[in-house]
Amino acid sequence: MEQQTTSTVSSNDSAQPSNVADGQQPTNETAAQDMAQAPALQPKNNKKRNWIIATIVILLLIIGGASYYIISSNAASQEEMAYEVLENNDNPQDYRDFLEKYPNSEHANEVRQRLNTLEAMLSKWQSISLSDNVNDFINFKNTYSDIQYGRLCDIKIDSLDYITAQKLGTPEAFQRYLDAHPDGRYASEASIAQGTLRDQEVSDDERIQIMNIVTDFYNGFAAQDESKICTNIASTMKTFLHQHNASKATVLSTIQGMFNEHIQSVQFTVNRDFQIKKNSNGSYIATFSVDQHIERDNEGKTFGQYKCSAEIDPQLLITSLTMDEISRQ
Repeated sequence: MEQQTTSTVSSNDSAQPSNVADGQQPTNETAAQDMAQAPALQPKNNKKRNWIIATIVILLLIIGGASYYIISSNAASQEEMAYEVLENNDNPQDYRDFLEKYPNSEHANEVRQRLNTLEAMLSKWQSISLSDNVNDFINFKNTYSDIQYGRLCDIKIDSLDYITAQKLGTPEAFQRYLDAHPDGRYASEASIAQGTLRDQEVSDDERIQIMNIVTDFYNGFAAQDESKICTNIASTMKTFLHQHNASKATVLSTIQGMFNEHIQSVQFTVNRDFQIKKNSNGSYIATFSVDQHIERDNEGKTFGQYKCSAEIDPQLLITSLTMDEISRQ
């Protein structure tokens, strides 16, 4: 009996180590082994985490730098665009806006100088814009090299030069305009006017003929020579002295009525202030003065001076004659 009990106890003691091996209750030796393995894994995890953090930081720096570059580039681009807007720009406000928005721009000093010049130019233009002196616009153009206002000066100079040519009213005046403005706004009108005036120019031969006709008429007038009178006048004169539609017979009777028994002789002198204008239809208008000398046997008028106007047709016949007395004795 005693031997059996001992055997049972020994059997229970030998079974206990197998239960520990099955993991039901760890021993001090197993725990020590686990703790020895843990520190070996931590350095690997820390190293990996550091790489991740470094990578993220680098990416953030790259993104930030790229963003700053893009923003800076856009700002610089906008500044250049604003500067380019000022090219040939005559609006002072655009210059002020640029200086307000980009006060530290590398172009700021230049823009400020251009603004000062522009304001001075606009003030000067305001003072001369209504001037009729062509030199004002010539001087303005020479002073300010501005495209837009340079064109405005050209227009004003063109117009004023044409007005001057019109006032002078000679072929030479229109030729001077055409020489200065061959492609001017009034070149066509000037050319036509010049051609018309040249057609109306009186040649030396025409001038001599007309003066001879008028002189011959007054010689016939003074001598009451009906042949000379009628040879130099149209069949019906539009005006003779103060009569309208005067026939040759009317002209002769009017002249005869200007003489009486006390007038012994009359002489007319056509003066050298003879001016002749040729009309587009080929007729002429002559203006001149005439001195009348009268010999008589009684008291009365002995001298008279007249301002005369005569129209002569293309056939060189007097169609109209007026005489206005300007002095007498």
